[in-house]
Amino acid sequence: MKEPKRYNEPTPRKASSIKTVILLLAIALVAGFMLWLQFAPKPVEESKEEPPKVEETTEEVKPPDDTEVETETPEKPEGTVTYETPKPTPPEKVQPDTEKPDVTQPVVVEERVEERDQEAILASLLPNVYTVYTDSQQGSGFLYNDKGDIVTNAHVVEGYGTVTVVNNTGQEFVGNVIGISDTVDVALIRVDEIAGKPPLEMDLMKSTVGTSVIAIGSPNNKANTATTGNVTATGRDFNENFIYTDLYETDAGIAPGSSGGPLIDALTEKVIGINSIILTDNPAIGYSIPVYSVYQMLKSWEANPLTPQEPVKPNLEDAYFDEELLTLFIEGYMTLYTYAQNEVNFSYLEGYLQADSQVYRTEREAINSLKDKNYVFTVEKFQIDDITIEESRSLVTTTIETKVAQKDKEPSIIKEQVVYEVIIDEYGDYMIQAVTKTDVTETEDPEAEAESTDETTEEPAVEEEPVVEETPDDEKEPVKEQQPNTEVDSTEQEVPAVE
Repeated sequence: MKEPKRYNEPTPRKASSIKTVILLLAIALVAGFMLWLQFAPKPVEESKEEPPKVEETTEEVKPPDDTEVETETPEKPEGTVTYETPKPTPPEKVQPDTEKPDVTQPVVVEERVEERDQEAILASLLPNVYTVYTDSQQGSGFLYNDKGDIVTNAHVVEGYGTVTVVNNTGQEFVGNVIGISDTVDVALIRVDEIAGKPPLEMDLMKSTVGTSVIAIGSPNNKANTATTGNVTATGRDFNENFIYTDLYETDAGIAPGSSGGPLIDALTEKVIGINSIILTDNPAIGYSIPVYSVYQMLKSWEANPLTPQEPVKPNLEDAYFDEELLTLFIEGYMTLYTYAQNEVNFSYLEGYLQADSQVYRTEREAINSLKDKNYVFTVEKFQIDDITIEESRSLVTTTIETKVAQKDKEPSIIKEQVVYEVIIDEYGDYMIQAVTKTDVTETEDPEAEAESTDETTEEPAVEEEPVVEETPDDEKEPVKEQQPNTEVDSTEQEVPAVE
């Protein structure tokens, strides 16, 4: 007898379905638990660990807090204000509201970068700094706008409607006092002959303690002079013949004769103050009137000038060529030329090259061609060989050795003889009208290589004398005899007038 067939398929299907459901439920529970852990509120103890970090940061900012305390609550300096000559005390008046800074006219200040060499800064600024003369006073001033207006101190020109103004090359001009205050030590002189000349830039934002500054002027009638220092305090007040408020205190020396000159921010190279007074008790400290505090007053004088009441002074001395002034002029140009090459910025040279001249266009193209080439130029030696002064021009002959370096390449030395043709422009300033360059590198290279090989041993020191005797007519010998007077090392080059 056969056994009946059995069908077991339904039973295993039900068992597998139950297992699947259980597994899915387990996965869902685990996922839900993980999500709960992720989005559950964190314990309160974790947020309590952050405050100590804030306290540490606050402690590191203590030096600026100390500085602010010094500037906001300064002690009033004691002493007597020093001027060039004694002055009568004017009647006391209340300072008008128009003399306060206009906070509605913000000035965009460029982002601060590393400051340039002091010599380069002076080379850029000196053409716009002037010496001011009256019959009883001598002071300084600086070009404030393109109308030929020069800012100075009121005590320099007080009592005069017409003064004599002299630029850094000796050119004399007639200046008319178009604005002067009885209460604030500021005046404005207009020189029609220099109208159109680009002025110095001014910074109308308040400077802070620690700002690096340069004070420029003509102390004791010595033009082209500058001193360096820092703003040591702000908000200083005095009341001595004039009302002085919110002055900058600086350790850049100011001497009689430099009153009215500009106080320059060494980083932005803009005028931030007007050098005004020193104290007899502490002459090492100078005080300057911030330009932001008198800007509106200067603008009102510019728009509504006083009418001159005195006749024009005759017999003014015209600009002239002088070997010392020409030397300073060419040295300043060379300093700025290196900056123009390394930064690929032709604007450094615009104040030295005659506009619309061939040399202006040539040098502009030469500087602009250096873009993206990453050259580094260093003047190894600069030597003035000869200065020839003619009636309408001067020729300055120089020898220049420049090291040219580039990444992953051996540096090379370029030696040139450069002749500068200098004229006097309509503003009485020196200008370069033409430049002639002669490359003398090749003629000097063999001798330089011979000297370098001789220096590898100590014996050639004995052989130097025969070499000199055998070549008495060598062009290098007279140059070596003059080097102590004219050769300037790029690392030690100084402006003689800088104190």
